[in-house]
Amino acid sequence: MADAETKSLWSHILGEAMDGKLKGTVLESIASEMVTWKAWREQHPDSTVLNLDRTSREYSKEFYRQPKQFVFAFMVNGKPHHCTFATMRSRPMLSLKIGDEPLLLTFDSQSTSARLYSRRLDGRELTFAEVNEGRLKDDETGSIWNRGTGLALEGPLKGKYLDAKVGVVSYTQVWREFHPKSQAIEAGGAQRGAEK
Repeated sequence: MADAETKSLWSHILGEAMDGKLKGTVLESIASEMVTWKAWREQHPDSTVLNLDRTSREYSKEFYRQPKQFVFAFMVNGKPHHCTFATMRSRPMLSLKIGDEPLLLTFDSQSTSARLYSRRLDGRELTFAEVNEGRLKDDETGSIWNRGTGLALEGPLKGKYLDAKVGVVSYTQVWREFHPKSQAIEAGGAQRGAEK
């Protein structure tokens, strides 16, 4: 990518200017999600969309039919981690502990939405279990949570949100090229070293 103002060249995976006037500048990352239009409209019915002709045909349902070619990738304490779409399809909720970070990774195969949250809320570490489609329950308070938004829907924590963390959907090979030491998250939440 190139920015219009300085024509600097940027890596979308690193968020860093690789060449040009802004070389070495790193953009601030923000939490976002990549979902189907159908899933987005169900939650946000008044939305509009910018449909760019040059990419609209590339991101059809066929795009996601090979889950091994995609990962949801993220950094924890400056170290790269990733989880394949295939793993997330088999385990749509994974409780993780990476270093001292308690995390929750969720996935919805219908919308292709992967989300990463902190399991720490108001100074307490929460433990989650799936209760039904799209809903989670924490063991500590019994509150019911929306898996896709991180919002507590019922219980003592109703109205609270889990802190969303930054992650990116990437082609597996691209993520590995930029982060060859990335730790893979397995179905049980275990981590293993970079794959060859």
